Amino acid sequence: MVKIGKVLGVLVATVALGVGSVPVTGQAKSTNKTVTFGQLTNKNTHRLAAIRQAARQEILTTTKAKSSRVAAVYQVKLPTHMTKTATLTKSGLRMNLLKNSFKVKQITIPYAQLKGKVLNRYLPKANRTSTIKTSKLVALTFDDGPDPTLTSRLLKTLKKYHAHATFFEVGQSVSRYPKISRAVLAGGNEIGNHSWNHPNFNSIGTAQTVSQVTRTNRAIYQATGTLPQYVRPPYGNITAAEGRAIEQPIIRWSVDSRDWAYLNSSKDINEVMHDTHGGDIILMHDIHAQSVAAAPTIIKRLQAKGYKLVTVSQLLNSQALPGLQYFGAHDYRTVGK
Repeated sequence: MVKIGKVLGVLVATVALGVGSVPVTGQAKSTNKTVTFGQLTNKNTHRLAAIRQAARQEILTTTKAKSSRVAAVYQVKLPTHMTKTATLTKSGLRMNLLKNSFKVKQITIPYAQLKGKVLNRYLPKANRTSTIKTSKLVALTFDDGPDPTLTSRLLKTLKKYHAHATFFEVGQSVSRYPKISRAVLAGGNEIGNHSWNHPNFNSIGTAQTVSQVTRTNRAIYQATGTLPQYVRPPYGNITAAEGRAIEQPIIRWSVDSRDWAYLNSSKDINEVMHDTHGGDIILMHDIHAQSVAAAPTIIKRLQAKGYKLVTVSQLLNSQALPGLQYFGAHDYRTVGK
């Protein structure tokens, strides 16, 4: 586990890996400049994997690819060596690509998509990370949807109380109810990948895990036009090899509402309110009527304590990296540990 300290609710990390990395001063150049990926990432392999993740989205965006091409984007050869180079331009990071089935020779990743992935000195000021206070931030997360009735009801609750959440969706449900997934994003929330049909990754092996994640990424892309940033493995189980293979940040939780066991709104409320502190990620499910019924009270009580309900990206300050798993704003570890 990475050693992390918290001073007056401000996240401080002792290494520049993920959340809380110390910002680098300096300004991005307005003229084109060739740099190595080692320079861009301080030779951090997690950051380089994050650049590859952003590149895949940009390839799909640039080519206006259909969802049937999502699996193919993971076959495009992208930089794995720190000595390879790219070019900083006025509009973003320009990368040359090897021959690929998309017939794209070059892409430019917008700087907005590189926040938290590239060292601050190479980014415009508007896209740099900075240390944030998390003592009054909490991330609500909901697994296993979308559900055409319950998720829609929950979205109305979030809107009513000016709260936001992250929904880790199951691919087969996304394919059935794509309008609900679009509504999730339209409400200022975000979507993560929760596998295709909820298997235990530890029981199916790396190849099948990659298939589960890729298939769900395709469903979410088909529904929304974007690839999800994060993966939450069913039951929280994932091996180091699986984490390396899927190349997306893993989001766990620090507060388990146990709504899946209780199926009782009052118990859900008590569990969350008893255990939640600033910087926590709360696990709930939007497929249980009792959980959705508990949400208004949970939100109101947390807000009464001064907490702001934010997305995972907001809680982690857009600094979550592939190969790492995040339990909260103050707790991230290498996948598989």
